Amino acid sequence: MFRFSVLASGSSGNALYVETQEVRMLVDAGISGRDLDRRLKATAGVSLEDIDVLLLTHEHADHVKGLRQVLKRAAPRVYASEGTWARSPKGEETDGLDWTPVRAGLPVRIGDVTVYPIPVSHDAEEPLMFRMEHADGTFVVLTDLGYVSDAARDALRGCQCAVVETNHDVEMLRAGRYPWHLKRRILGDKGHLSNEDAAWAVAEVLCETADAPVDLYLAHLSEENNLPELAELTMRSVLTDARRDLLEVVRLHHTSRTEATLLRSLGGDALGIPAHGAGHPVQWKG
Repeated sequence: MFRFSVLASGSSGNALYVETQEVRMLVDAGISGRDLDRRLKATAGVSLEDIDVLLLTHEHADHVKGLRQVLKRAAPRVYASEGTWARSPKGEETDGLDWTPVRAGLPVRIGDVTVYPIPVSHDAEEPLMFRMEHADGTFVVLTDLGYVSDAARDALRGCQCAVVETNHDVEMLRAGRYPWHLKRRILGDKGHLSNEDAAWAVAEVLCETADAPVDLYLAHLSEENNLPELAELTMRSVLTDARRDLLEVVRLHHTSRTEATLLRSLGGDALGIPAHGAGHPVQWKG
């Protein structure tokens, strides 16, 4: 058994739940403890106190906003890079916390899951994303990166499911109201991935490897500089240009900053009832 739900995704907060027969994990805690608990109960029937492991990608507020509350209410084993852990808001008492440092390229066994930390280019101290391998398949979390490196492309190869950043549309960002220094930061090689760059990276990998269905979750969308429909349209257009039959094997899914996606079994169907459309596959007609 390998099940997951994207509890929150967007510039305002990010968190993801993973469950296997041996472990219950959170990847990031970028929303309040109360919201995490509510979404866990509604989506997976578990509470914050049931979490065994917390994986942290980096120390930005939209990924660690609820960290103190998680550490107060649960007693998870925390896995994070030294840079991320040093800069994360842990609270006053840290001596008793169960923290395991992780490094890019060095896999860690967590219960029945092997986690491969992936180095990414982002304006954080020591950011990492994760590829998770389980007997039921491979799952990748790849957000918060300014460009798709060879290591990131390698992480996507052979996966059955990936949560991939489609943060912004370049033209919306350039024409938008953000100050220039913030636009430069987002567009830079330590910023965030645009719809088009994400789509071409996915297309490049899938052109080489896609034979079985792949579930792709479009994630970390900017509220100011993107639209879900635009991210979907860009992904569809690029995949079609790259190899038309890719749309026969790639299933695209929405994520939301306000609602969790359906609890989905890796390689299987979604379980439960979606809230406000979160987690619905996008139906292509091309």
